[in-house]
Amino acid sequence: MSPSTSVKCYNEYYVNGFKFHTQCYGRFKKTMNSGVCVKGSCYDDNERDYYGMLKEVVQLSKCKLFMFKCNWYDSKRGIRVHRSNGMVEIKHTSRLHGNKDFVLAQQCQQVYYTYPLVINPLNGGWLLRQLLEVVIMLTWVNLLKMPTM
Repeated sequence: MSPSTSVKCYNEYYVNGFKFHTQCYGRFKKTMNSGVCVKGSCYDDNERDYYGMLKEVVQLSKCKLFMFKCNWYDSKRGIRVHRSNGMVEIKHTSRLHGNKDFVLAQQCQQVYYTYPLVINPLNGGWLLRQLLEVVIMLTWVNLLKMPTM
């Protein structure tokens, strides 16, 4: 039995209570649904949260497995977390390079990125303090009322 070469690609996918759009598909929409976060298992120097933008939704046909292909921000040089308030800043020009683009769709949470207007070149490309590119973690709310038995 040989490996399957059959995959299907989608522009959107609903998982974990969130509707994700690929960055290309959602670029002209009123809401941004392409921000992705994969939580690390702990907060030390080796394990951290990863943030990125959804590029493709891929389904491996034979096993019904959905994967997200993302462009990831560099978690060491491109992300700052303020411990006092939990605010996350992203250096949007700092990308993670390599061949680790894919993640299981079930591992993802949706985030929203505020887009920068001005970058301070004197501060290594980080955004000016009042114009931060901040990550906003979204939470899923079930809007359907379930009947009680």
